[in-house]
Amino acid sequence: MIDSRQKAEELCRRGELVRLLLLPPEFGGEDVPPNVVYVPAFAAEIKARIDRNNVMSLADQGQVRRYSAEPQYAGESFVPTEIRIVAHDPGRFEASIAIWGEPVQRPAKPEPSPDKVTRQFEPGSTSLEGIAPEDVVRAFNADYKRWNDYAFMMSDDGQGMDAAESAYGKLVARFCPPGIKHEPVAFGSDSSHDGGDVILGTELGTDSCIVRARHAQPSGNSSFESDYEYHLQREGSRWYLTNVFYVDGAGKYEAL
Repeated sequence: MIDSRQKAEELCRRGELVRLLLLPPEFGGEDVPPNVVYVPAFAAEIKARIDRNNVMSLADQGQVRRYSAEPQYAGESFVPTEIRIVAHDPGRFEASIAIWGEPVQRPAKPEPSPDKVTRQFEPGSTSLEGIAPEDVVRAFNADYKRWNDYAFMMSDDGQGMDAAESAYGKLVARFCPPGIKHEPVAFGSDSSHDGGDVILGTELGTDSCIVRARHAQPSGNSSFESDYEYHLQREGSRWYLTNVFYVDGAGKYEAL
């Protein structure tokens, strides 16, 4: 029934649709008619999550340099039935967002992990020089989430702990000074840290720092909260992570 741009714009004004840029502003996209589609809000949210969590992560690692988001239509509708996302060169990542019609009848598939492109894990490559200790913690937690998801995926594929331990060594090498020994690795379907963990406070010394953060894990209609301390040491213009502690009423437990 939405067979004209005017009808789509009217539904946007009524809050039933949103305008979506196929090539997002973060990738240089402009708000011009060829780059605009009209979709329900849920589709825009899913696309933003894929672009942010998957495509940008791969781009940071140098695994993809080209990107396209192609809408598919049925009949005269101005609302696409799905949006197909492809990022490639030299790796390849694909995802599809089903919106209505035939695509929503297909068996549901989980959003693909960025690490399925090469089946290898590489932590982020952005420089940690000169950034605040809180931002180091945020970057570590975001990389930790990617590592956990990668390790869990590899365990499902029967490749076990060797891949998880090798990948975790790369994570530690990025954030910690040489010689740091970490605890035995552990991972699951839900990560113990992610980039959305809440920073509770910072205790800053001359060349040392403790950042306290909280991770909320959904559990039914509520959530389970875990508190952590991140201990950092400054060397020159950079903060290095030296330990992570899980904190509860009984004490602190090493968790790096």
